[in-house]
Amino acid sequence: MSKLSKYLGKSKVIKLGEDELEIKPLTVNELPLIIQISEEKTRPEAMKKLVQITLKKAVPDATQEEINGFGIEYFNELVEAILEVNNMKVSDKKQAFLSEQAEKEKDSK
Repeated sequence: MSKLSKYLGKSKVIKLGEDELEIKPLTVNELPLIIQISEEKTRPEAMKKLVQITLKKAVPDATQEEINGFGIEYFNELVEAILEVNNMKVSDKKQAFLSEQAEKEKDSK
């Protein structure tokens, strides 16, 4: 391994319902999404893609249909884990926005 191996992110195991999921850190490949999250106009779609990518990394055999059907009631917990694993901070305002978006999505189903 190279010098860079010590700078690789560390994953975190979270419990959702009855299952444990290993939330893996984001990589350079997800950098465009991270930038889009910081922009209000592109935030909802970027967050959706980030959650989809994270779930696929956590459960590689999950189908796209299963990932798209992920229960919105677990959204906040998952997003908090994504942020923690990647040492990212979210302001209270942004957290409130994300919660509001999750509620809107939940209400529309």
